Amino acid sequence: MLLNLGDLVDRTQDLDAPALIDCLDWERPAHYSHRDVDRLAASVADGLRRRGFEPGQRIGILSANRVEFLAAYFGIMRAGLVAVPINHKFPRATIEFVLQDADVRLVFCDAARRDLLPPGTPRVELESEWQAFLGAPKFETVRPAADAVAMVLYTSGSTGRPKGVPLSHAGQLWAVRTRLAGGPYRDQRLLVAAPLFHMNGLGTSKFVFAGHASMVLLPQFDARRYVEAIGRFQVTWLTSVPTMMALAVRETEALARTDVSSVRTVRMGSAPVTQKLIDDIRRAFPGATVMNA
Repeated sequence: MLLNLGDLVDRTQDLDAPALIDCLDWERPAHYSHRDVDRLAASVADGLRRRGFEPGQRIGILSANRVEFLAAYFGIMRAGLVAVPINHKFPRATIEFVLQDADVRLVFCDAARRDLLPPGTPRVELESEWQAFLGAPKFETVRPAADAVAMVLYTSGSTGRPKGVPLSHAGQLWAVRTRLAGGPYRDQRLLVAAPLFHMNGLGTSKFVFAGHASMVLLPQFDARRYVEAIGRFQVTWLTSVPTMMALAVRETEALARTDVSSVRTVRMGSAPVTQKLIDDIRRAFPGATVMNA
């Protein structure tokens, strides 16, 4: 039974099955099993508790998509703390506001974005300090209270300063269980390029681990690389927002040289979809069911 949003591992399944292909380095993608990701999340949780962080405190993540982002995200919540994924496209002043507003005590950040943090911000830099931070690969996941907050996501701030939206373990686990009801998904491989600070990418990632599926994770969206990843890794399920798919289907040369016959599902979310875009997607991926949800 799922109780903590940070622990979605189905331990009745083969934990050595593929879970994640991290394409941070496109030439040398890193492969992780469900066991690997489980241990990384546990190590983050143990590292946080060993350093005195207590349940309910807020821990930020400021990074491009990569395995460490997901391990930190899940590990924070396993330890009973609150994950705060931060939009790294915000201006520095807005990021500083988010850190203060959420009362963030520590930030996991990548080197490319460390200078977006105010001087003196407690941080763990993923390239240089990650391994030293990790604790033991086993951790007893905290059982949260019924109304406990799991994470806080900040809105885009299009009408002023962004607003933090607290999301509970119970509410988000309901969403995960609802998506799993249409399973099983063990043989599915999903492609994720939406930023993990956004609900689209995060929601898909949680679905992957809870459904014992696998995913290909791009550090950011690039239309040509998105198409190339489909053929390279035999992706069966495309996840995106409509704008991303609109750009992908324009990559006619890449589509022509890429085997996309593995694609069975194209799922978009977070925005309306035009009939023209649906028609374009069906032409590009003729064997796929197209959904917007």
